[in-house]
Amino acid sequence: MPTTLQNQTTIRIFTRIAAISGGAIVLGWLWTQASLFGVVVRREARVLRHQVGQIFEERFRVINRLPMVRLWLEITDESDLPGSSGSRVLSLIGPRQQRTYVAYTLLSQRGAFRLGPTRVSSGDPFGLFRKIIDVPGTQELIVLPYVATLQRFPSPLGQFPGGKAILQKATEVTPQAAGVREYFPGDALRSIHWPTSARKNRLMVKEFEQDPQADVWIILDAEAGVHFASSEKITPVRIDQFWLRKSEFAFKLPEDTFEYGVSAAGSIASYYLRQGRSVGLICVGQAFVVLSAERGERQLNKILETLAFLKPNGRLPLMAVVDAEASQIPRASTVVLITPSIHSSLDLAIDTLVVRRMKPVLVHVDAHTFGAGFSSEEFLYRMRLRNIPVLSLKNNVSLIESLEVKNFLH
Repeated sequence: MPTTLQNQTTIRIFTRIAAISGGAIVLGWLWTQASLFGVVVRREARVLRHQVGQIFEERFRVINRLPMVRLWLEITDESDLPGSSGSRVLSLIGPRQQRTYVAYTLLSQRGAFRLGPTRVSSGDPFGLFRKIIDVPGTQELIVLPYVATLQRFPSPLGQFPGGKAILQKATEVTPQAAGVREYFPGDALRSIHWPTSARKNRLMVKEFEQDPQADVWIILDAEAGVHFASSEKITPVRIDQFWLRKSEFAFKLPEDTFEYGVSAAGSIASYYLRQGRSVGLICVGQAFVVLSAERGERQLNKILETLAFLKPNGRLPLMAVVDAEASQIPRASTVVLITPSIHSSLDLAIDTLVVRRMKPVLVHVDAHTFGAGFSSEEFLYRMRLRNIPVLSLKNNVSLIESLEVKNFLH
């Protein structure tokens, strides 16, 4: 009789444990299913265009629309933006409340990056179940190349003292007026010459002679195989409020000759455009890109946007690019060549420019400092003997220190 009573007690205990466990499982499953219902996650950024080296701020807003407490929510930032720091774990979000936080990211890579998707997960208090939803990204961040603000850069004199006209007409305003012509769709309204338009009873626009000293062309070598990059991976810098209190910080470009070349091209373009010069860009990466020489902030944006997506996978060597485009560049223009190459064909490219009465400036990215197995000393010595302005970019040396005139090798 005692044994039967003991068995019944044991059965009742196991039955209760099973009932409690079953209830906990059912309750946990129901809790998990409802844990993300009515939860909204929004990502907000005030500016979607930044430059490498700047801090990108993105606000995450988590809204609980139901009258129930959210014990915990895990927000995982699945963006492909390097160093993105939007992942958080939030706890105890009250009924109909919202929680916001700001993620700071030091931009270290140029290109276009989608802000999302965002993975939101939660579960029951017992840790038995987990529910996950993915919120797709709807915005895209454009990261432009790093640009250093140069105060000086070699500016070879034009062929004609005082900027003599070269009889090439343009609608851009220069000191030399050339005449008027009939208006064509696309001409700027500010170019319309209203007295002549009224006299001829049709729209006429002003034309100007281009100044040979005003044009600057930047040719960036994007040939596959001539660039070198360090094999060391860059660890993204963790940005927090304490880090932001620092008034100054040293940004370091990736150890890649092409990244140095891209940033040098953007910095030089910015310098000349601030001087009021017309700047054009030629580069052959995944496509043959030629941006005609123009002035102004709009031209700088066009150049930086082009550089943002450029990759070093071109098939044309720099000599072929110069040979193909030299005939399209006005005489006496300043032509800035940016390359890590020390190939003898570079001498031919410079000869082509000199023969056409252009003023070459060589910005040489010293691949030896990036791990290449050859030295550039002999090449630079040869360029100096030819009286060609040469500036040398070295790894771990700032662009300002390398490009400003105090390092001018002549």
